[in-house]
Amino acid sequence: MALYVGKYSDDRLGDVLVSKPIDYLDSYMVTVALGRAFAFASPSHQWEWEAQLVKHFSRQHHWELNALVIYRWQRFPWHRVLRTTLALGDGLSYASEVPPLEAASHTNEGATRLLNYILVEMTAAPPQVTDWSLVVRVHHRSGVYGLFDDVEGGSNVIGVGIKFHF
Repeated sequence: MALYVGKYSDDRLGDVLVSKPIDYLDSYMVTVALGRAFAFASPSHQWEWEAQLVKHFSRQHHWELNALVIYRWQRFPWHRVLRTTLALGDGLSYASEVPPLEAASHTNEGATRLLNYILVEMTAAPPQVTDWSLVVRVHHRSGVYGLFDDVEGGSNVIGVGIKFHF
């Protein structure tokens, strides 16, 4: 289970991921995510599913439901010093209304309620702590170059929170 909050950015996903200065807008979200591992490729790699309930506030007020599959890398060489994981996820995102900031974005062409969802995540915790970790996430909705209702572009929210393992 994860609980995180995030702030909206109109920047492109590639710009967010390469650590360029991020331009944030006055729009936020809070997310509750439930997930579970379902396949272990090795002790260092696993597949997971996750479902998210998201509430947007400030300049947007809609709800969002996301369902995705995640591939997680764990047990990095430094895991005895800092327990770290990296994850990539892909699935679907459904908004209760067309998100106003996606519709108004200078980087987008079109907007719709159902889009592709991409997650990029890093977790970290002291090695002796096994039941929780800090999480940083990029929450990305995308039209996948027009595949979803001819939408070109998407939206990004950069979030931080806590992940509980049980």
